[in-house]
Amino acid sequence: MLKNTIFAPRNLKNTTIIFKKFMKKFILSVMAAAAFACGISSCNNGAPKATFANGDIDTLSYALGVLNGTRYSSIQDTGAVVPEKVINLDNFLNGFLNALHRDSTKLSMTPEEAQQFLQAFDMKMRKEMEEKRQAEVNANKAKGADFMAENAKKEGVVVTESGLQIETIKEGTGKQAKDGDKVLVNYKGTLIDGTQFDANDSTEFSVNGVVKGFKEGILSMKEGGKVKLTMPSDLAYGDRGAGQNIPGGSALVFDVELLKVIPAPAKKK
Repeated sequence: MLKNTIFAPRNLKNTTIIFKKFMKKFILSVMAAAAFACGISSCNNGAPKATFANGDIDTLSYALGVLNGTRYSSIQDTGAVVPEKVINLDNFLNGFLNALHRDSTKLSMTPEEAQQFLQAFDMKMRKEMEEKRQAEVNANKAKGADFMAENAKKEGVVVTESGLQIETIKEGTGKQAKDGDKVLVNYKGTLIDGTQFDANDSTEFSVNGVVKGFKEGILSMKEGGKVKLTMPSDLAYGDRGAGQNIPGGSALVFDVELLKVIPAPAKKK
């Protein structure tokens, strides 16, 4: 878990992919609803009336209908399940069916105009999702700062120059790791609310292959030692977070036992 590359970051690309997958599933489902409602091959004039009173949602619904009615005019059956009503289905069906039957006189926008709207709407959604993600990151950072301020008051907690907090549970007596060495450790990682996101016993890794706070903590230990490391997000996974288990901006807590230091091979002269 500790390696920086193990988890894919929660970035804007991922949220865009999720949005596009949702829209694809929704489109197939509504196409099935259209087929069930009036029959794709026979419903020439049964499209419901389109309305545009609710701004982007109504326009989005219509644009999707126009584009997909055009694209899937030869589709007879999708076998998909009708979804919950998350957009204006009447607008979708109106655009879908009129485009399906190539009735341009009843279309409120051309396929080109529908494509332009969808591109603009996609950019708008990306911006909104990024703003929401950043708000969550800022909230997590604030919670982490409060938690660490209280934790720093605990007896035995040492705060380093970087901001890492080290609480020694048991002093080690063996070798001390250096930059480039490998180590064998037991560890458990949790969020500040106690939620465990990872744990491993007798796991081996390079001290250069882990997040900054963990590396600093390991380099401060000797074999046989046990510590609790509490680190701000900038010493962990930063604003990006890690996978679904570590939100962006999260302060982290690690319980670590250093079992063995494996020195790096001597450099050839």
